Amino acid sequence: MMREDEHREFKKTTGELNEAMVSVSAMLNKHKQGKVYFGLRNDGTPNPFTITDSTLRDVSRKVYESIKPQLIPIVDIEEIEGIEVITLTFSGEDVPYSAFGKYYIRIADEDRELSPSELRKIMIRREYEENWENKTTDQIIDDADDKTVKAFYDSAISCGRLPEIEYDKRKILDQLGVLNGNHLTNAGVCLFSSRKPITLKMAVFATDHKETFLDMDRTEGNIFELIDAAVTYIVKNIRWRVEMSGDGIHRKEIPEIPVDAIREAVINSFAHARYDISVQHEIDVFSNRISICNPGSFANEFEPIDFYTRDIRSYLRNEVIAKTLYLCKDVETFGSGIRKIYTLCNEANVAVSYINEETAFTLEFSRDDRNISPKSSEINGGITEAELLMLSLLKQSPSMTNADLAGASGKSERTISRLLATLKNKKLIQRIGSNKTGYWKVL
Repeated sequence: MMREDEHREFKKTTGELNEAMVSVSAMLNKHKQGKVYFGLRNDGTPNPFTITDSTLRDVSRKVYESIKPQLIPIVDIEEIEGIEVITLTFSGEDVPYSAFGKYYIRIADEDRELSPSELRKIMIRREYEENWENKTTDQIIDDADDKTVKAFYDSAISCGRLPEIEYDKRKILDQLGVLNGNHLTNAGVCLFSSRKPITLKMAVFATDHKETFLDMDRTEGNIFELIDAAVTYIVKNIRWRVEMSGDGIHRKEIPEIPVDAIREAVINSFAHARYDISVQHEIDVFSNRISICNPGSFANEFEPIDFYTRDIRSYLRNEVIAKTLYLCKDVETFGSGIRKIYTLCNEANVAVSYINEETAFTLEFSRDDRNISPKSSEINGGITEAELLMLSLLKQSPSMTNADLAGASGKSERTISRLLATLKNKKLIQRIGSNKTGYWKVL
């Protein structure tokens, strides 16, 4: 005898059409198919009732009126234990489906209304994963950068997350699920393409606003290339302090922000971004914070801080991309990245914050602002526009002489000497090498 389950629902008569439509929505949203029987009790035994041509039309009309997006089912009559029952067979790929404007999910033999967060998750998956990450592109296997694929292979083998197999570019890409025949999928393009599919914009600002640039860079590449570029850029532009060991001989350089936290944040940014919208990844180094921004809002109904304080399973916007980064140990374990960032930063007394917008997610690390910090103000009274100009010029060309700076700024060499001395006193620049052959390092 048949039983109700996640694919089947029994109704005694067509007097329960409204309830049946709820089951149709629930089964479609769970399995994209299902079947409803009219003329069966809950235990699967027949329940005879009068069936006419208009009865079949009533079932078909109810589906048309109540289920959205529109569904074309098969309405038929079957015999079960010698009794005629109406069967409503349906399938559809346009998840999520609603019944009377509400959305449901099938759990065992029951229908439960979807929560807003569950509905959002289904809609994101349908809109993004099915229509984007696995979609075939016009790029072929030859467009996959050999150096990037080999570096991934070596890393995945060395960390033990990929079985030791002979290196074969096609087999590796196929195993990762980024090949359709001879063509790369969208995920494959983002991860491995040599045709520079993603843009990364990076900048250093003199203050806490996007006003005076000290440095600017724009680069293009695949995810692996840009992760390295972003981490390198941030590490190059943060401040480091030196601590001496107990023996007074050995030095230890300590970054103002833990490098492991920076790398984790950058990896998460590239792993969970949306790549179907033309928005750039962005790294901004401000005087008081470092911002890491990716296209696409935070892909979860929870807040980022929840992943630090609670054990929550992460929803992956890009499952293929995240899995690939995991295999080469760029991602330690799914959902642990944010917890690692907060833990490392708490230990280093670095505040972590975030901005979640409709089209972008930004994670920020705090840093001491030398422009306004009490210590800096007591010593030198802040920083002037003329000093900002010197910092900008030296950032672009560290080897500029006093004469070069005077020519570029329109100021006298005497003024330049005074400005450089002030910046050096404020510990914003440092002379490397001799006065004749050395250069200025912006700190």
